[in-house]
Amino acid sequence: MNLRDIWTVTKKELKAGFSDKMVFFQIVFMPFLIIAGYALLMGVMSSAAIDSDSDKDVKAYYVNAPEYMEEGLKELKLESVSSDKIDEIKAEIENKDCELLVVFPEDFTLSDGNSTDLSNIEIWYNSTDTQSYKMFSEVNMFFSAIQPKLFAVNGVQDVNYDMGDEDAFMRDMLAGLMPAILLMAVYMVVMNLAAESIAGDKERGFLNTMLIAPVKRASIAGGKALFMLIASIIGGLSAFLGLAITLPKLGELMELEAKFSYGLKDYAVLFAVTITAVFVISSILLILSTIAKDVKQATTWSPVVMMILLIGGMLSTTESFKPMIDNLGMVNNIIPAWNSMIQMQHIIKCEYTAETILI
Repeated sequence: MNLRDIWTVTKKELKAGFSDKMVFFQIVFMPFLIIAGYALLMGVMSSAAIDSDSDKDVKAYYVNAPEYMEEGLKELKLESVSSDKIDEIKAEIENKDCELLVVFPEDFTLSDGNSTDLSNIEIWYNSTDTQSYKMFSEVNMFFSAIQPKLFAVNGVQDVNYDMGDEDAFMRDMLAGLMPAILLMAVYMVVMNLAAESIAGDKERGFLNTMLIAPVKRASIAGGKALFMLIASIIGGLSAFLGLAITLPKLGELMELEAKFSYGLKDYAVLFAVTITAVFVISSILLILSTIAKDVKQATTWSPVVMMILLIGGMLSTTESFKPMIDNLGMVNNIIPAWNSMIQMQHIIKCEYTAETILI
């Protein structure tokens, strides 16, 4: 294998690739735009959903409430109506035109704790309506708070009894989505390049010309592989920048109280895993391009790789699938491409270790 020949082939591929403005845009900018655009869309949609819920006019009513409860019910945005409106409001709740109806019996009394005959408060709601179910939970908590108490549970106000990470939900959601999107962005860059680099030259007859030239086959293969690695590194860097910039912004876009951030070490590890994943994907696609007879066949086979990665990424965040992943143990770290996706998820959730990253 001659390094000079390898570099000659690589320069030829680089010139052919980067001289095309569309290919240049695809390699340098598309991965960043895919990651940043997807994250921005996800944040805007979540923010819009929150705004729509907060701006929505709530229609909730109560009937026959005792005076000492009316103030609390009004704070929860419930209004008083007469009993002859009950059937009409229940129909509106069923049609999602109204959120809630609380009906007190006319002879409502609080139990002294000795009687088994309890007054029944009816709360009509629609569990398929998010706002309706939310109001049901709030009213239910209000009633629970004023019921006679035998003992207190978590009664100290300034103590946080939740031992979980307040950012865990956000990290889990991002870990399930962003690695797959990142790999898909890089895949879209290298798929056509890999197909054109070998299958395309084979289809056009140019590869046959190269093979009869005084250049070793290993040098031709090395040159094309080096070109793919260079293009993949650029695409991977673009995707990584998109991910690194959008990760800290998502909490702000979604208007979450819990913010989260990553340190320089986390970003460095994430970049290393991203580039490793890029190399693996490029190698797989180059092998498929070598086996394929033409570009059409290469581009037909290539999506199978991406589908496997996407399905694996979705399954890895499914609760019922997690025990199977845990049972694999260290095997997760030696399966090509899969190991990179798993490690990306661990990095985003801040659960990675140096040992698994090195493997």
